[in-house]
Amino acid sequence: MDDILRFLSLINYALGIAIGGAALYEYKSHHNITPMLIILAVVIAGPLEDFLVRMVEEKPLSPGEKERRIRLVDQLTSLGFMLFLLLAALNSK
Repeated sequence: MDDILRFLSLINYALGIAIGGAALYEYKSHHNITPMLIILAVVIAGPLEDFLVRMVEEKPLSPGEKERRIRLVDQLTSLGFMLFLLLAALNSK
């Protein structure tokens, strides 16, 4: 199971890097910011959320408080994700 999780994680990072590269290319070539807004949404809902959850998990808090803070991180990153997708939709041509 650990090998499968590592493999899936590697694929996720590779796809994220590919999306980031495509977004930068689109911006540089066509001055299109829509893909940049999409990659920002992905970064917020992916690596940033993971990082913030790990920070909460490492703090010396009660299990209940950790759960509340993790739910807060989840809701805030979901809000950021949806906001950037909305901006991308409004900006698309």
